[in-house]
Amino acid sequence: MTRRALATAGALLMLAALAGCGSSRSPSVPASQPRAYDPLFHGVRLSELERNTELCYFALGQGPLLIREIVDRPPASGCGYLGAVLISDGQRVGYNQPFVATCKLGAALAIWQETVVEPAAMRHFGQPLRSIEHWGTYACRNRNSRQAGPRSEHASANAIDVAAFILADGTAVKVERDWDGWDSEGAFLEEIHKGACRIFNGVLGPDANAAHADHFHLDMGRWRFCD
Repeated sequence: MTRRALATAGALLMLAALAGCGSSRSPSVPASQPRAYDPLFHGVRLSELERNTELCYFALGQGPLLIREIVDRPPASGCGYLGAVLISDGQRVGYNQPFVATCKLGAALAIWQETVVEPAAMRHFGQPLRSIEHWGTYACRNRNSRQAGPRSEHASANAIDVAAFILADGTAVKVERDWDGWDSEGAFLEEIHKGACRIFNGVLGPDANAAHADHFHLDMGRWRFCD
């Protein structure tokens, strides 16, 4: 059992993951319940941004991501998105490719980047973060790409899969390679995973299951869970 598994074994008995890429465990707390930690984003709480799309657009436009509003893709057969934005890049921290995201997902990502990931990079490596590498957001598919079953949060552009972090000197910190390390890379990934659990509704990482051995799944779905 890894050091992370040992440290979180008690919590994992209660926490679970149903939404997003998928997991065999049961759901945790409904996202409609008040947050234990409700971060501020440019003076507005994340829970309020989840409820108010126009306010979310405004606040996200003041943040670190380069965005533009896009036309809705009316849901059909469980796929599509409403109130989404196109995130083309970041102002300080770049992204490897543009992506579509619900505004609430974009807001959570901006908060995570600014308050968790960037400070952690400076703390563990003494240098800024240059970019974040992700594997995409919107994909019309079921959880874990199964033939049958409920739709993934990706099917509504409400989830992002993050695989690596590039430092200013070009060093890559990869979830697949560095998750169980006892060095700075491992400590960095552990810290930002825990930080993600305070911000996103759903978080899955390598300790969740084999499907997430190489990335963090981060979503703003109907359930709150951290694995």
